[in-house]
Amino acid sequence: MARRNNGPRTRLAPELRRAQIIEAAIEVFAGREPSEVTFEEIAEAAGVSRALVYNYFGDRGGLLGAVCLRCFEQLDDAIAPAFDPSLRPSQQAREWIRRYLTFAAENPAPWSMIGSATASQHPAVQEARQRRIESVVERWGGGPEVRIIAASINGLLLAGMSAYEELDDDLEFDRLVDILGVFAWKGLGQLIPSGIATHPPAFAKT
Repeated sequence: MARRNNGPRTRLAPELRRAQIIEAAIEVFAGREPSEVTFEEIAEAAGVSRALVYNYFGDRGGLLGAVCLRCFEQLDDAIAPAFDPSLRPSQQAREWIRRYLTFAAENPAPWSMIGSATASQHPAVQEARQRRIESVVERWGGGPEVRIIAASINGLLLAGMSAYEELDDDLEFDRLVDILGVFAWKGLGQLIPSGIATHPPAFAKT
């Protein structure tokens, strides 16, 4: 649980205060069922009033949607350097997978929320999840085939990392990257030469 903030409250610009509440909520939600978390806990962790949390987000779903969107943004920021046009497609794919899995391993609180987002049916959370997929689709050039591939690989990495965390036996992190890298690239490598859409993914143009 996030550390209690009992210090004096300071006046912040609305966008900064909203971001502060989201960051506090990420820590409070981490590893817990969202339905078990109260607005009082979020408010206390952020050092604001319960009423202010409601004022910014409306309800639990609105807050969850904002939190999930922020976690997706953090993940996208972490993997963005993988799409360096100076790298070969196979290098980009491997770097993307490594950065995705490293983010998951090193950022347990945001990663926990990303996992929760896959199970939530709340419209605000679904919208945040869809916006994240669309950002990848746009980066790769758009189109229905790209959308299917982006969603499928995202699901592969999410499921692979979740299974890795539940292993009873040791498996080196680099080996995890290798396994999922080969698995994903074998499929991508077959699609890229012929093009997977009218505008193939950016990393297929190297």
